[in-house]
Amino acid sequence: RPPTAASYLQQSLVAVAGQSANQGLTLTGTAELIAGSTDQTGSFNASCALTGSSQLQLQLSAASRTENRQISNGTATGSWVDSQGEKHAMAGHNLLTPESWFCPNITLGRIVQNNSLTVQFVGNEAKNGVAVEHFTIAAPAADNTEPNQLIAHLTTTDLFLDLATLRPVALDFNVHPDNNALVDIPVEIQFSNYTSVNGMWIPFTVEKYVNSTLALKLQVGSASTGAAGSAN
Repeated sequence: RPPTAASYLQQSLVAVAGQSANQGLTLTGTAELIAGSTDQTGSFNASCALTGSSQLQLQLSAASRTENRQISNGTATGSWVDSQGEKHAMAGHNLLTPESWFCPNITLGRIVQNNSLTVQFVGNEAKNGVAVEHFTIAAPAADNTEPNQLIAHLTTTDLFLDLATLRPVALDFNVHPDNNALVDIPVEIQFSNYTSVNGMWIPFTVEKYVNSTLALKLQVGSASTGAAGSAN
């Protein structure tokens, strides 16, 4: 392992993205959304970029939804658009974890280029049947006051890298009710079926678990590398 956790993530980025990190990705494929007894299928279009912009569009059998995230002048913003075309702002405390959660390659690049984050090596373990190395990434608290400790908590993401390939196996973080940043809702993003596209290893299966229950499955059908456009 390289001498620091941060340099290990840099090595992982080279392993999945090559010597020069790609500026963005565009993905298309099929989607399955599970909510209780409701199971909808359809298609998705997604884009993500090292600038901090991302967009995920779901066209499902009974509904559609578009999620947008941006970084503007260092400030994270986000919104989602429902089936009726109505736009809803995301709560600020839900904008502090990886915006490109469905693009682990871009997420790695964003972490590596962000000098305000701390990376800590937690240890070797098994994750979803894979031997991994576990890292915790967060914005460090400036002091022990409650507001700063809360920011550190809200920005915390756990990253699990395949011990053999250095490819991301999972991302763990919390989301929160719009009206309560103190309530944690655990989310795990699982990556599998990695495929090489223009020299970049991209997971063609992305699964999102909420409270340990599968909520969304993206099956990539095509992927293209290059600077992704800004989400609107």
